[in-house]
Formats: sequence, C-alpha cells, structure tokens
Amino acid sequence: MLRCVILLAALVPSLAQPARAQTLAELTVTPESTADVFLRSIRAIRWSTTAQVLHPQTLDRFRTLVRMVAEADTSGTVRRFLTDTDVSGFASLDDADVFGRAIGAMIDDMPGLMHAFYDHDDDVLGHVMEGADTAHVVYRTLARIGGAVPEVKVMQLARIADGWRVLWSDELEVLDVALRGVTAASLH
Repeated sequence: MLRCVILLAALVPSLAQPARAQTLAELTVTPESTADVFLRSIRAIRWSTTAQVLHPQTLDRFRTLVRMVAEADTSGTVRRFLTDTDVSGFASLDDADVFGRAIGAMIDDMPGLMHAFYDHDDDVLGHVMEGADTAHVVYRTLARIGGAVPEVKVMQLARIADGWRVLWSDELEVLDVALRGVTAASLH
C-alpha cells in the first residue's frame, strides 16, 4: 500500500507537495468565491470561518440581536448560554466572536437546526451586479434527503477593501429567526 502512495506521489507531483493555504483576500476575490466559502463553512458548521466572510454590517446586526435577546433575560442565563460571558465579558468580544459563539451554542442545542444546515449540496451559479459594490449571487441547493427538489436561491454580497462579504442569505435569515426565539425558558 505504501508503495502505491509513493508511486502515486511520484506520478502526480502536486500530491507530493502540500497545497498552499489561501488567504481570506484570495478566497473572497469574487462574489462567487465568497459565496462558495460561505456555503461550505455553513455546511461544515464552521461558525468562525462563516463570520470571516460576513459583512461588518451583518456581524453588527447579529451582535445587536444577541445583545437584545440577552438583555431581555435579567437572570443572565441567555447571555451565558449564547456567549459564555457576563455583561463585561460580552462587551469585550468582537462581533465575529459574538456571532461564532452564539450561533455555535444555539446550533449545538438544536440538533434539527444543525441538520437543516449540514445536509445540503450547493452549486454557485453566478452573480448579478447592482452598482459597483453590491452583487446578488445565485446558487442552487439540494437537501440530502430522499425526494428533495433543488431550490434556486439568491444571497446579497457587498465589496469591502479586502474582498467580498455576505450581507444576507436565506441561511442567515434562519439563524436570525432562531436567535429571536432563544429565551431563558427555552433553555430548560
């Protein structure tokens, strides 16, 4: 078996060398590449990676939502559940950390929601520009269950200094709605 691997590595030079890791700027150079990274990170349940390709406005929106949901619970249970912090700890987190922690905690606590994100195959089909710095990426998604029918969806992206970032998508809408439903009573 080892000889097969060595032989294969000798025949295919690219296998003999480790792949070069791409930078975030390289991964987000086009609306399509950004959408692809976003969808792959969502499907892999990699919230810190997902946060990296979200637009700063979107991250701020989720931070505000987490803060509002947490403040509605005066016991602090929801804040601790979503971010593993108290009030001062929450204030010290950056927006990407708030997103990653809150979505991770929520998804871990709701296996059905995790399954809804994980079991899909996606194909990014292209984009339509709206002005110079906004794009709408069209993608097809298919749930991995018997009888599933492909759906065509659109996500909105905006250009920032170091690449494209996701402003909104159906997946983010689902996370937004789920977060709004988190209460101290729902955690028991």
